[in-house]
Amino acid sequence: MLTSLVEKIRSVSLIWKLLIPFLTFSFVGTTTLVYIGLTSQQDLVKKEEKKEISKLFQVFQTAMNQRERNALALATTVAENREVRRLLAERNKQGLTDLLLPLFEHLKREFGILQFHFHVPPGKSFLRLHLPELSGEMISYRKTIIEAMRTRKGVAGLEWGLAGLGIRGVAPVFDEGAVVGTVEIGYPFGAEFLNMLRANWGAHFTVYERLGTASYRVLATTLEMGSELFPTADLPEHLDGQPVILIAPPKSPKTSILLGPIKDSFGEVVALVEIEVDRSAINERLEKIRELMFFIGLAGLFVSFLLTYVVAWFFVRPIKEIVREAQDIAQGTRESRLDPRPRDEIGDLTHSLNVMLESLKERQMQIEDYARTLEIRVQDRTAELVASEEKYRTLVENLPLIVYRVLKDGTTEFVNPNFTEKLGYSIEEVVADRNFWLDKICGGHPDNEKALRDCFNEGEELRVERKVRDKQGHVHVFIDHALPFKDPQGKVKWIDGFMVEITELKRLQERTLRAEEIKVVGEISARFAHEIRNPLATAGGFARRLRDAFSQQDPHYKIAQIIVEEVARLEDLLKIILSSLEPITLCISELDFQHLLRSWLKDLRQEIKKKGIRVVESLSPSVSRIQGDEGLLNRAFETVLRHAVASAPDGGELLVSTSAEDDHLVVTIKHSAKGLSDEDLEQFFFPRSTIKVGPSVHELPLSKIIIHRHGGRVDVFRDEGDRIVLRIELPVHFQGPMGDVMPDQIA
Repeated sequence: MLTSLVEKIRSVSLIWKLLIPFLTFSFVGTTTLVYIGLTSQQDLVKKEEKKEISKLFQVFQTAMNQRERNALALATTVAENREVRRLLAERNKQGLTDLLLPLFEHLKREFGILQFHFHVPPGKSFLRLHLPELSGEMISYRKTIIEAMRTRKGVAGLEWGLAGLGIRGVAPVFDEGAVVGTVEIGYPFGAEFLNMLRANWGAHFTVYERLGTASYRVLATTLEMGSELFPTADLPEHLDGQPVILIAPPKSPKTSILLGPIKDSFGEVVALVEIEVDRSAINERLEKIRELMFFIGLAGLFVSFLLTYVVAWFFVRPIKEIVREAQDIAQGTRESRLDPRPRDEIGDLTHSLNVMLESLKERQMQIEDYARTLEIRVQDRTAELVASEEKYRTLVENLPLIVYRVLKDGTTEFVNPNFTEKLGYSIEEVVADRNFWLDKICGGHPDNEKALRDCFNEGEELRVERKVRDKQGHVHVFIDHALPFKDPQGKVKWIDGFMVEITELKRLQERTLRAEEIKVVGEISARFAHEIRNPLATAGGFARRLRDAFSQQDPHYKIAQIIVEEVARLEDLLKIILSSLEPITLCISELDFQHLLRSWLKDLRQEIKKKGIRVVESLSPSVSRIQGDEGLLNRAFETVLRHAVASAPDGGELLVSTSAEDDHLVVTIKHSAKGLSDEDLEQFFFPRSTIKVGPSVHELPLSKIIIHRHGGRVDVFRDEGDRIVLRIELPVHFQGPMGDVMPDQIA
């Protein structure tokens, strides 16, 4: 029986043998392509729907943020009113009501403001203009109010109150530097806000109010009564910051739904928003596409059947031999001509195959020749392109500039490696963040952002000086030159630009100006000091002669002695001023600082031994040699150490230590000094006459000037009890202004 079935299949007409497999393949291929096309189309549509509904969630958040900023701005404006501060400090409810009730009515009528509330420390309701009959209760549960009083800064966000959830801005009210209360401006957060979004964006918005930790209820919605809402029982307990998107859920196949968290100003989820978008038009379009592709598939099957049938009908009898010979020609295994056939269609086909065979041989030879030539030309052109690209890449990567490209949507498409070297951000960090250029390079400054947008909108070159913070927070100054690239229609597609760092140039410019100012002030001060010295010397001489004219028992002798002492004190102060104004020119050389520090302490051993002071040394060997003027550093540190020894109490302790921090040497001097107030510490290096420590420290102000001229700094602060700390930083490698002699200039 099986043999009979096989024989029947073999005896089927050749036409059907051709038709059945071809049509089966055509059907499977067409069905597969239609299925893939429909699936891809649906996936693309769903991706676009998710993107669009995510944008609506961003619009919702932006609208809330805008209202938060508006509320905080209004609250800040009211808090800065002088009359409001006075009345709140006096706790004058009636005065505040008379002053601000017309304003509240105007804000309520024109802008929909429903909360206008004053509070007083430590968190007590003082006056509600919207509910004047309620006041006096403690509202410590209001985190924004407590935070505004604690931080002395304005706070805005979504928060619970007696009226439920509201978009509120709270600003502190100051009177004579003290917080006397806070003022709150609040927008309602309900149907009016959602209907505004519905009118502007066409989607439905529903807000679920959070009750406790795991339950919700509908606060407001733009859906009509009876419409299907997201079941409150199915709402998640919390979202991790990312919204949940459902495209055509089973219970609502004609809609797309987004469920996103709504957070208060402290990052806690207080509500959920459901955004519902009608996708009926999308379903209709997909249905039309399915019908069109189904029709195309059927048409393709019909055409395939017809063509196959026609071909089989004309070539069924001699087709086997012709096909075999044609296959030989196609595979390149046949080089001899086909045997001639009768002058019918098959004969013409045979003749055509012979012509094709000859043509294929000729074309094959040409192709081989072209292939050899083309391969050489491709290799040459590829080498030229590689060389050109390598030159461009080498140039861009090694330029001492920042080269960048910013797209119109804010994405940074390209930066060269010098960007990472200068600012510390990796290229991946720059390219991955769409707002990186506006936030980090423009610094979030409105003028800088406007200039960049004007460059995109107007298509004009941008040249601006901007300050940019690197990843560690250090400020760099750049000249930014941006060049817009336009398409054939004249629209700006992106901006290419380069940034030149001028931080050091700005620093040198400021340092030169500061040095010139100091020079002018010093010359003026020196002139006045010299003018004062002559009459002061005359007054001192006459005072001493007057004192010597009286006997020591004469009452006038004590008065004359006071005059002599005060004149001497003024002369002492004048010496300090003149020493502070002494011109300084550095002669830089390399020196062993640890050795110098030990020699300075050794020179003071008599004074140290006399006062019974115990010296504790902790000198780090990590940094010993620095660049500086040895003579001036001797002068500065001997004065500082001598002052420390003179200020320390008898039998006390003097701690001297050194350490290395980055490219600086840090010298720390600690000792006890009784009777120094905070003001004395702030004016530690000011010119003064300190009789207690003797005249040897008159150059104390000059010591600070010498350290600063070396590019260092001095800090004086209280450690514990009456012990003070002098922290002196000196750069290891000197970089001074023009006029100083650098190491490479020393013969």
